[in-house]
Amino acid sequence: MERQNYLLTAQNIFSVKYYQQQLKFLSDDQLESITPQDSGIILDNNHTLDNMTNYEVAELISPNSFELTTLESQDLMNKKIPSGCEKPSEVIVVRKDGSTFPVELQGKVISSQGQKMQIMVVKDITEHQQAQEALQIKENEQRKQSQTLVQLARNKKFQQGNLHTTLREITEAAARTLSVKRVGVWLYNEDRSAIECIDLYDVITKEHTCGRSFLKVNYPAYFQALEMERSIAIHDAINDKRTQELSASYLSVFGITSLLEAPIWLGGRLIGVVCHEHFGKIRHWTLEEENFAGSIADFVTLAIEASDRNAAQEALRKSEAQFRAIFERSSIGIGLCDMKAQIVDINPALCQILGYQREELCGKRFIDYVSHQRGDLELYKQLISATHVKGERSVSKHHIEMERKLLHKDGGLVWTHLSVSMIPGSNGEPEFFLAIIEDITERKQTELKLLASQAAAEAGSRAKSEFLATMSHELRTPLNAIMGLSQLLQQEMVGSLNEKQQEYITCIYNSGEHLLAVINDILDLSKVEAGKEELSLLPLSVPELCNYALSTVSDRAQEQGLELTSVIDPEADICIADARRMKQMLLNLLTNAVKFTPEGKVSLEVKKVSGGINFTVSDTGIGIDANQFQFLFEPFKQLDSRLNRQYEGTGLGLALTRKLARLHGGDVTVVSTLGEGSQFTIFLPNQTDEGDGKVITLSPISTTKKRILLVEPEENIAIFLQDYLHILGYQVDWIYNSNNFAPEVRTLKPDLILLDEQLIGDISGWDLLQIIKEEPNLQDLVVVMMSDNEPVLEKSSGFKTGANDYLLKPIRIVQLETILKRYLK
Repeated sequence: MERQNYLLTAQNIFSVKYYQQQLKFLSDDQLESITPQDSGIILDNNHTLDNMTNYEVAELISPNSFELTTLESQDLMNKKIPSGCEKPSEVIVVRKDGSTFPVELQGKVISSQGQKMQIMVVKDITEHQQAQEALQIKENEQRKQSQTLVQLARNKKFQQGNLHTTLREITEAAARTLSVKRVGVWLYNEDRSAIECIDLYDVITKEHTCGRSFLKVNYPAYFQALEMERSIAIHDAINDKRTQELSASYLSVFGITSLLEAPIWLGGRLIGVVCHEHFGKIRHWTLEEENFAGSIADFVTLAIEASDRNAAQEALRKSEAQFRAIFERSSIGIGLCDMKAQIVDINPALCQILGYQREELCGKRFIDYVSHQRGDLELYKQLISATHVKGERSVSKHHIEMERKLLHKDGGLVWTHLSVSMIPGSNGEPEFFLAIIEDITERKQTELKLLASQAAAEAGSRAKSEFLATMSHELRTPLNAIMGLSQLLQQEMVGSLNEKQQEYITCIYNSGEHLLAVINDILDLSKVEAGKEELSLLPLSVPELCNYALSTVSDRAQEQGLELTSVIDPEADICIADARRMKQMLLNLLTNAVKFTPEGKVSLEVKKVSGGINFTVSDTGIGIDANQFQFLFEPFKQLDSRLNRQYEGTGLGLALTRKLARLHGGDVTVVSTLGEGSQFTIFLPNQTDEGDGKVITLSPISTTKKRILLVEPEENIAIFLQDYLHILGYQVDWIYNSNNFAPEVRTLKPDLILLDEQLIGDISGWDLLQIIKEEPNLQDLVVVMMSDNEPVLEKSSGFKTGANDYLLKPIRIVQLETILKRYLK
């Protein structure tokens, strides 16, 4: 009976085929192979099995099915098949060519006509196993990625805010997890014209590098992809149109074949990219890998935010330390009060002003130490409600200033400049008063002295004017008689004179004429210095002016045997000036030239130049030592006392000429060589013709208590402005660089600042202007910028820079007068 179980009989075969036909198990259309067998002997099969194994159907009939499997699988089949187990089993089948593949076997014992047999269903599970293996790999990768992200999230270096260290952790973790050779973090530069690598990790060398950059203009397609796509997963980086531009200069150089790039976003703005670089065969990135790369980019964002936050906190700590140092060391008193006016904090300077210790003042009401005036309470209320009122004591939105006396501990009163500001809380509501107090006791004492000095100066000025008026009348009256009678005697109208008498009369007349000229010069100079000179500006014929001056000195030039010449530029035939003063200036220069030229020639040259006309008087006379130039234009000063004996004169001519030239908006300059001669030039600027002989009156300006601070690096320009402003009666302080500028402004408290935009050194006039406008106590100062750069000044005229007005060099007197009248009424 046992032997019959392993042998095929006709009855068996008939029964099997009958059963197959009934159940239709052997359809060739099925994917599974259905194989009837008896104790492992294959009785029949469909074509699926021979397709799986590459055996012919005939080759599979009769052989033991165990022989079609590996040795390991045969042990399993020996247990399963004889026992009739119907549970599916996985075994390894050997193909005809020797290769193997996995299958699933499921047996079914059936009975037919009293006979039992097994039907084996054979299913190729190769794809199923591959899918399972891929799924397992995928799950392992996802698990690995999740673990990496968790580890980064728990990394304490993020909280430390060290961006350099944190980026190293991130790039190393990303490279290990995605099994790429390099991972880099690239950020846009300030103007977004390029991206720069701030950390690039190489797995092979274990090194971090940085510094490489890509310019946007060189790689437009790549930058467009960065800005347009959520992420860039590039399998074939060399040929992909988004990265082809990088091939020659970067990808091919390092052997990079695939790129996975995730954008870095911060505050809704793209700031860079995390680049994962794969070397070797082309790599197809999965969706999970793209998502992981995006998470890595998010961690870079967190690292940057932590770094920025840490930097801000550090800056805040430094700022607080600096403000505390300023608070403690400031020479100006500072106090902080709550809304009930109780002192919260106070610095040592304010303690010194009041004479108390800090502990004695904290908690006390600050207003108890202030000598109030009527209306102060309303000012404080308006400050709290952030209203604005006009008046002497101004209230801006969060700021009031006043001069008040504070009560000292010893019972005395201290004059102070009190500035009170409102400090709002986090909710925007007023929370504290900030009081800044400057001791101005010395300034007040100085002001009293200045008032007394000013009264004395005004009295002296009145006395001087009265004296000059008296002298003019008292001296001119007898001089008129002396000179008139002398002329009568010279003409022998009352009788003939002998030779000696004629000599005496001529001497008397010439002396009277000289004395009259001296008186006129003194009066003219005094008038100009007092700011009372009036100019009648009219169009004048330059040739007529020159001919008049030359004809006046021609007789004396001929007496000395001098050659007198003139050259007049045809383009300079008309000038706008005061006729009398213009003749006076030319005569002064020509008279001096003739006087100090023993032999040779004297010439007058008129030339049209940029911005005006030059009148140049040249001579071949005795010349001037360069060391004496500084005294040349001082009144009553002759350069060498020996000249007083050889050449008559008072030394007023040049001083008056320069002042008259500057009154016209011009100047007088000199070039001279001792023993060779001199050259004096009057520069007369272009003026506006008022027409119809209209007189432009430069009326005196009230300069009471007016102080001007002049910031000018050029000495000649500074001297010109300083002299002219002194003539008008202003107090002028000159500084030529930015050193101690702010302290000078605070100390002098000028009414107007003339500030040159180009200074010596790295600091410009615009920088000094910014310093002024940033200090609350100095914001209202009038600042007039000066420059020879007209476009720069035109730009500043919109007052966005903080300047009140501007003057274009060379400075015209009329323009300067307009500025002074506008701001110093």
